[in-house]
Amino acid sequence: MQKGSFSLTTSVRIFYARLLGFCFLYFSQVAGTKAECPVQLNQKSVVVRYGGSVAVNCSASVPHKGMGWEASEGAVPMTTDSLITWNVSNLIEWDIQPFCFINHEEQCQVELPVTIYKTPDSVSISIVDHSGPMIEGKQYELQCDVHDVAPVQYLTVKWYKGQTLLNQTTFTDASKTPVNETTTLLIRPDRADDGAQYRCEAVLELGAEGPQPPPKEISDPFNITVYFKPIINETKLPSIVPVFRGYPEVLVCEAEGNPKPTISWSLGANVIVYNETLTISESTPEYVYCDANNSAGRTIRQVNVYIQDISISTVNHRGPMIAGEWYELQCFIRNVASFKIVDVRWYKLNQINVTDTIKTPANLTYKVPICPDRADDGAQFWCEAEGPQRSTVSSEHLSITVHFKPIINETKLPSIVPVFRGYPEVLVCEAEGNPKPTISWSLGANVIVYNETLTISESTPEYVYCDANNSAGRTIRQIKVVLKGNYAFLHLFWFTFPTLSASLQFKCSFTLEYGDVSKLYVLSG
Repeated sequence: MQKGSFSLTTSVRIFYARLLGFCFLYFSQVAGTKAECPVQLNQKSVVVRYGGSVAVNCSASVPHKGMGWEASEGAVPMTTDSLITWNVSNLIEWDIQPFCFINHEEQCQVELPVTIYKTPDSVSISIVDHSGPMIEGKQYELQCDVHDVAPVQYLTVKWYKGQTLLNQTTFTDASKTPVNETTTLLIRPDRADDGAQYRCEAVLELGAEGPQPPPKEISDPFNITVYFKPIINETKLPSIVPVFRGYPEVLVCEAEGNPKPTISWSLGANVIVYNETLTISESTPEYVYCDANNSAGRTIRQVNVYIQDISISTVNHRGPMIAGEWYELQCFIRNVASFKIVDVRWYKLNQINVTDTIKTPANLTYKVPICPDRADDGAQFWCEAEGPQRSTVSSEHLSITVHFKPIINETKLPSIVPVFRGYPEVLVCEAEGNPKPTISWSLGANVIVYNETLTISESTPEYVYCDANNSAGRTIRQIKVVLKGNYAFLHLFWFTFPTLSASLQFKCSFTLEYGDVSKLYVLSG
C-alpha cells in the first residue's frame, strides 16, 4: 500500500456509493429537480440460472468524472470509460443487487433487477395416510413434494390425470432462496379410474426475460389401483327366465369387479352352488339368487324362474314397428304334453284373430303375418294351444310399439291464411305421430324456424311450409299467406216508410269492406 492511500472493502464501497446516491436523490428533491441519470443498461432486468453466467453493459451518454458497477459479485471499479460491463461467470449470490453509477454533475445510479432461479432437485407424488388399492367412491388425498426450488413466487405446481389438467397452485412467498413446497389434490376415484396415472409438474414461470419454454420438473407417474364392488351382467342374466317343461336352461352369472368376484347361487334352504352357471328346470325354486362378492362389496341379483310351454316373438325384427309395413309373429310351442293335434289361436286385445288345427310334432313354430296401423300402438298379442282334452297353454303377452309418420291437424292449420297489414297472425302446426314429431317452418332461402307456432305478417313470404318429422317419416303442409289491403269503405242506405202509428220507423244498412272482405250490417229503429 502506498503512503497516504487506503483500500476499502467491497461492502464499504457499496455502502459509500449508496449513501452518495441517497444524498444526491435527497438534495435533488429538495431543490425541486429530478434529473434522469445519464447511463443506459442494455438489459432492463436479467434472469439467471443459479451458478450461471451474466453480462450486462452500462454506457454513459455524457462526459463524466468516473463510472462503475457496484455489486457483491463482479464489481467494476470506477473508470473514465463510457462503456463498462458487469460480468459474472458463476452467479451464486441469491440477493445480489448490482447497480451502475456515474459521477456527472452529481453522482447517480441505475439498479439492475436480477432474478436467480433454481429448478427443483426432485418432484414426487405420494398418498396421504393410505397404502394399497383405493376403494371406489372413497376420498383420498394425493401429495406433491417439490424440493429446493427458487424463487417460489414464480412456481406453479400442476396436477394431471393422464393428459388432463386437474388443478394448479401458485405461491406468494417472496423468498429468493430455495425452499421446499407441498401441494395436495383430493380425489374420489371410480371404477373407470382403475389404472389411472397421475403426475405433478413444477413449472417456473419467469416471464419474457426467462428461458422459453419455462423450465419444469415432472414427477414419476403415480398409478392407482381402484377396487370396486361387482356389477352383474344383466343382459346375460335377465330378472325373469322362462323354463319349459323337460327342457332345462342354463343361467350365466357374469360379474365385473376388482378384485375378481366370487360367484355363487342361492336356491333357498341353505342350498349354495359355487359356480358362474346354474342349470334350472321345472323343479327349480321360483326364485334363485346370484351372489357376486369381493373385498370391495357384494351384489345380489334375484332371478324369477317360471315354467312355460309356449312362447311368442317377432320374426327377424326387434324394436318398434312401422305403421303400414308387414311383420310376422311366431308362436313357438315346445313339448306340449303328449298330444299331437292342437288348435292354435292367436289373440289381439282379447279377440281371436286366427284359429288353425295342426298335426304337430313335439315342437311347433306357427307364424302369422300382421300389418299394424297407428291404432295398434300398445296392442297386445298372444297365442294359445289347446289339445284334444281341452288342456290349454298360453304364451306371455307381446306388446308392440307402432311408429307412424306425423299427421298435421289441418283444422288448426288451413292451407290459405289471410293477413292484414299491421295485424300479425299466429299459425299453429300441430301434428300427431309416434315418436313425437319435430315441428319446423320453412320460409324459403334456407330460413328454418323450429317451433309449433309461427307469427306471420305482411313481410312473410307468400308460401310457408310446416314440416312435421319423426323416424317414421315426414309430412309437409303448404300454407299460402294472402296479404289483405289496409282500406275500408262504408256504404250507408237509408229507408223510411209511413206507418199507422205517429212514430217514424227506419232501417239503415251498410257494408264494411276491408280489402277483399265485406260484411253487411243492418240496423233498425
